[in-house]
Amino acid sequence: MSPRLPPSPSAPRFRVLVTVALALLCLARVAPATNAPPNVILIVVDDLGAHDLGHTGSRFHATPALDRLAASGMTFTQAYAASTVCSPTRAAILTGKYPARLRVTDWIRGHDFPQAKLRPPDWTRQLPHAEITLAEHLRQLGYATFHLGKWHLGGDGSAPEDHGFDRNLGGDHRGQPPSYFSPYRIPSLPDGPEGEYLTDREALEAVRFIAASKDRPFFLNYWPYTVHTPLQAPADLVATHRRRAAEHPGPQNHPTYAAMIERLDAAVARILDALDAHGLTERTLIAFTSDNGGLVLGQHPPTSNAPLRAGKGSPYEGGHRVPLTLRWPGVTTPGSWSATPVSSIDLLPTLLAAVGATLPDTPGTRIDGRNLAPLLRDPTAALDREALFWHYPHYHPGGSTPYAAIRSGHWKLIQYYETGRHELYDLASDPGESNDLAGAQPERVLALSRQLFAWQNRVGAQWPMANPRWESTPIAPDPDGTVRLHARHAKVHGEVLRYEPQPFKDTLGWWTRAEDSASWSVALDQPGRFAVEVLQGCGKGSGGSTVDVHVADQSLAFTVLETGGFQDFVRRPIGEVDLPAGTHPVRVQPASKPGLAVMDLREVTLRPVLR
Repeated sequence: MSPRLPPSPSAPRFRVLVTVALALLCLARVAPATNAPPNVILIVVDDLGAHDLGHTGSRFHATPALDRLAASGMTFTQAYAASTVCSPTRAAILTGKYPARLRVTDWIRGHDFPQAKLRPPDWTRQLPHAEITLAEHLRQLGYATFHLGKWHLGGDGSAPEDHGFDRNLGGDHRGQPPSYFSPYRIPSLPDGPEGEYLTDREALEAVRFIAASKDRPFFLNYWPYTVHTPLQAPADLVATHRRRAAEHPGPQNHPTYAAMIERLDAAVARILDALDAHGLTERTLIAFTSDNGGLVLGQHPPTSNAPLRAGKGSPYEGGHRVPLTLRWPGVTTPGSWSATPVSSIDLLPTLLAAVGATLPDTPGTRIDGRNLAPLLRDPTAALDREALFWHYPHYHPGGSTPYAAIRSGHWKLIQYYETGRHELYDLASDPGESNDLAGAQPERVLALSRQLFAWQNRVGAQWPMANPRWESTPIAPDPDGTVRLHARHAKVHGEVLRYEPQPFKDTLGWWTRAEDSASWSVALDQPGRFAVEVLQGCGKGSGGSTVDVHVADQSLAFTVLETGGFQDFVRRPIGEVDLPAGTHPVRVQPASKPGLAVMDLREVTLRPVLR
């Protein structure tokens, strides 16, 4: 059964629209069929939250045009952005591939966290030219292709015109407009009259393109800058919503944000009206979505994603879940809903299937997304997919440290690269991710982490690496006096060695260079003698490395033993040291490496020796 319509002020109006749309569909289906491929309009709003619209549950934002669009198509109640930030999702939409495969894993430029434990990999800061975009596919089929609005997939040399678009207005390297009022200071968009509002101007250009292209197939890629910061809207609308906000206290009542959504809705209304005016409605497929979850930072956040947790820049549902509506006349049932988890990567194969294009199927061109046409025809249909995946090897002010995640069925696992911490949620009973079940279900954590690791290897995911500028915190003894120096707390020195967070690894690995080393700092409040142990593993053929362990001004040495596998760990005593009270460095440094790798090292332990 399709989910019930979430309550909102526009719900009665929405039900009327559904009834009207059903009647119109019956008339349309008895009309003569046409073999002409449908026009395609793809609307990707910036930072729009999953519950920011009337038909997705907002009690403050009135969105009659977007509700009308949903009433004539299918709304996906569990749609996901391919990333928690914009550029990776936009790249995924245009290519049908995971950001990890494209190596476009952060918003283009990215944040700088110079003192963080990890540094991002050498990721790609533009849409790769080797990828065949949705626009390039459609242009080969004779479509007029027009990009309108935000791009944020590269500047000169990687603009929309370089990726299949005949024309571009507004798209360049930037992720937000200098101003929502003319003069815009966007080189690819000529200024309008002083004070003209950007979203209104985008709507005008969209309508002009539809009119100019009405006699041939067209692709309108409308990516409005709204509702990204800076939060700006016409003063009269802001004043209206400020009065409304005073009467509607709650987390979703930001007057400027509401005014921006109102102008967005008006822009969509103008597009829908233009299609009607030119007789193109029944020949135009429309997809409407967002590039990531709603922004919830600041003292008065623009929106709330509740009951979903957190928002843009986080690994939680509020960062990934987005609105998604698809209207494909003659295929989608008006007012239908699907609770099947879907993703940004699914838009390219779905839209290309709608126009009759054949997807490439060679190793270099194979895509990750799925064609949603079976769901559009039957919301109860099954989608052939094992899971959805995310890989974000970056830091973000929205709360994210480098992480990966998997959703398989109704289970979601989040894996943190810094510490190896895992969180497990049952989204069927806990959509707000408030009850972490990782400790209670270690077998499920292990199984999902193996599934996630296999996917990371398939797509060639890039790993975050150690940051040489990070300083570790001194580690104090346990209550019994034992000092445990785990791999997750190590400061890594070198180019390849790294901490591997998977629960079946949880180790310092990739120790393929003898020059690389690991260190810790120990804080003792009293002197003592300690037995030093290492918990090491080593695969067949890689044994024999000699390793020095420096503890303060004392040195111990051992030879790495083969254990049957790099994650088959054996605890080995290597000697004793005397340490005074105070803070002392501990460093593990290979002296020789005859095999493929030195070893995997999970822990160095200092156990007090009773005298």
